[in-house]
This record gives sequence, C-alpha cells and structure tokens, in this order.
Amino acid sequence: MAALGEILYNIIAPILLVVGVAFLADRKLQFDSRALSRLLVYVFTPFLIFKGVAYSDLSGDEAGQLIAVAALMSVTVAVAAWQVARRSRFDRRLAAAFTLSATLLNAGNYGLPLNRFAFGAAGEERAIVFFMTTLVISYTLGVFLASFGRLSARGALRNVLTVPLPYAAALGLAVNLGDVALPLPVERAVLLLADATIPVMLVVLGAQLSRASVRGRIQPILLASGLRLLLGPLIAVGLVALLGISGLTRQVVIVQSAMPTAVVTGVLASEFGADAEFVTATILVSTIASVVTLTVLLSLIM
Repeated sequence: MAALGEILYNIIAPILLVVGVAFLADRKLQFDSRALSRLLVYVFTPFLIFKGVAYSDLSGDEAGQLIAVAALMSVTVAVAAWQVARRSRFDRRLAAAFTLSATLLNAGNYGLPLNRFAFGAAGEERAIVFFMTTLVISYTLGVFLASFGRLSARGALRNVLTVPLPYAAALGLAVNLGDVALPLPVERAVLLLADATIPVMLVVLGAQLSRASVRGRIQPILLASGLRLLLGPLIAVGLVALLGISGLTRQVVIVQSAMPTAVVTGVLASEFGADAEFVTATILVSTIASVVTLTVLLSLIM
C-alpha cells in the first residue's frame, strides 16, 4: 500500500492549495461566482468535453467500460438517494437538492488532477472519459433534478435542452469517428479554452466553499455526503467485478466514483432554482471529508 502521507502530500495537497488560494481570494475580492459558473456551463466545459471526445485514443471496449460504470453508478446512487429523501419526508425542493448532491460527483476539477498525479497521463485519459460521462449526466439528469425542485417534469425536461454540453459531446464524437482535422486556428482555440476549464473549476470550488454554511440541516447534509463518498465507490467495486474490469481502468473508475459532490451541482442549483444553500453546504462537507476517504482509498488500491 502506498503511504497515506505520501498520497496526501503529492496527490491531494496540490489540489487543496489551489482551492485554498481561491477560497482566500474570494474572501478578499468577492468574486462574481455566478458569472464564473455560467462561463463553466456555457463556454469552458463544452470545449473540454469536445476536446476529450474528439482526441481520445482509447479503444472502444475500454471507453465503453468507463462509460458503463460511470452511468450505472450515477443512476444507482440517484435512485437510492431519491428513496432516502422520500423516506425522510423531505419536501420536494430539498429532495431534489439532496438527490442532486448525492448523485453528481466532482470527477473534473478534483478527479482529473488527482488521477493525473496518482496514475499519470494514462490514468488522466481514462479519467476524462469517466468525467465526460458524468458531465453528460450532470447536464441532463442533473439539470432535470435541479429544475424539478420548482418546475413540472415537462418544464425540467425543457431546461435540459438549453445546455450546450451534450451537443459538444456529439460534435466531438463526429470529429473523432470521422477523423476530421480541424483548421489550426480552431484547434488551438479549442485547446486553450479546454485547458482553462480545470483551473477555473478549482477557483469556482474555492469561491463556493468560502461562502458555504452547514448550520441548520447538518443531518441531511451528512447523509448526502455519506451517500456520495461511500455508496459510489461501493457500487463501482461491484460493477468492475461484474464487467471484468481490471488494472489501471479499475483503479480509475473506483477513485472517480469516490469523488465528493461536484462543483457543477452548485452551479446547476443556482441556475435552475434548486436549494443552492443545501447543495453548497454538501459540497463543503463532502470535499473536506474526501481528504480522508480518498487518501485511504488510494492507499488500498495503488
């Protein structure tokens, strides 16, 4: 097993340092985090997804395994979280935010650099495929859940069609399968915007955490955080055994499934009317707790 201190120092600490800088800067400068969040939704993230799909070299079988685990794990957690919310008699708005917080995971601005530091470029390439799948889920099922807290099912579905990420993924797939060579200025512009996504996500995460408060609803916040950090990787362990996934791909999907609540959860809650205060508090609690859970998990699988 890799040493816990080494994992914390070499893999998790660099991410926390960037988030900490953003946290302190937001306390002083008061960023317009809504504007940054909207840039992530409508500009940066679609280009990251386009790049990841268009330039992926993974075999179809391996990519399919990553997509299958990400999708099945996310849907299973969502169903479990919704049932917990119903049994807990949460009102509709809180139930939507609770399910959203437990389902959407931070496979991007936390998961990508962590897998890069832990497993190198090959690990990051696999982590991107997993991340892309969870992003498509975030901008479809996630948008639906965030909207369902205050809209009808039809209105929530209408909101799903307004975000550009699924279209960027489809366009990237067409470029990849068609072996299309983009004009050099276009390619460089895509790469610049895509490469800016992770730093901006870390800044948004730091800004969100600087304003988060757990007062008032600590029990459902802890419950949502526990579902996100513990149920996700447990489901992933079962899925990799069922699908016969091994080696580096197995390590990446289990680690990615154990990520804390996604930054985009707060973005979607703010944008589409879910309980943003609850979501932001869950991001805070799950992110802090993940320092321990991910360090232990990495020591067990590396």
